[in-house]
Amino acid sequence: MMRLRKSDRWRKAEDAMYFKEHGWPSSTIFEVPPESDADRAKLIDILQDWKIERYQEIIKSGTVQPRPGVLSLMDEAKAAGKKLAVCSAATKSSVILCLENLIGLERFHGLDCFLAGDDVKEKKPDPSIYRTAAKKLDVQGTDCLVVEDSIIGLQAAKGAGMSCVVTYTSSTANQDFSDAIAIYPDLSSVRLKDLEVFLENSLAAK
Repeated sequence: MMRLRKSDRWRKAEDAMYFKEHGWPSSTIFEVPPESDADRAKLIDILQDWKIERYQEIIKSGTVQPRPGVLSLMDEAKAAGKKLAVCSAATKSSVILCLENLIGLERFHGLDCFLAGDDVKEKKPDPSIYRTAAKKLDVQGTDCLVVEDSIIGLQAAKGAGMSCVVTYTSSTANQDFSDAIAIYPDLSSVRLKDLEVFLENSLAAK
């Protein structure tokens, strides 16, 4: 699945850090690079608005597809009576937009829980979002299996006492996933039975 947007606050901070390191640009907004904090903040706000609009257009266009194996694994888990949750550090509006367009309305409304960055005070790698999900689902963290794609997500899952399978992306492939119970490039060959065995083995090893 396409990676969801981080919160706008994080994005703005990232943009500011990038421009601070590489220099502030001239643009159609400012003919010369902005020097005051107010002008720099204005430029970043305009950039963010454009990014959000473009992001929404891309998601709604139908050109973005879920990562291989995601939908079949969700359907298999749901059919087996497993509880499903989505926990993302992105803003709630971005989470809803992605889920509705990438997994479809039926699967989205069939989720037992979904949480976004807006729902917790601390974002991943803080484990708050996974602890909150476990509480909402009325399950123990040790009974949960998380699928993540980055070291930040893995750390959040482990911090919540949950086992984690990693399906990395091109941008996270070189991260340290030694704490994961399994690592895959995608989920196309993974079945629910495989995940159940991984979780059983992980619990037995503790």
